Amino acid sequence: MYEHRTMAEGLAEPGRPAPSLADRAAQHGPDGMVFVGSPDEIADRILHLHGLLGHTRQILQMDVGGMPQRDFLHAIELLGTKVLPKIRAELAKP
Repeated sequence: MYEHRTMAEGLAEPGRPAPSLADRAAQHGPDGMVFVGSPDEIADRILHLHGLLGHTRQILQMDVGGMPQRDFLHAIELLGTKVLPKIRAELAKP
């Protein structure tokens, strides 16, 4: 919901139509560009990409899109306390 609002507002500025909710939802799946879900799901997506690409950096852009600040800050906290430790633990395995 918040992600779609951000896209719609961003595209409205140059006068472009917003994608439908269904079109954006297609980007939320395992092969999509939008990372949404539980900390485990996010970590698993990053680990999957690491397996394919061998990358050592992952950039995640977070847009508020009307999300309450406490929820946004909690999401950032989860990245550091749940997602990153899981990724580090998995990558440390022989």
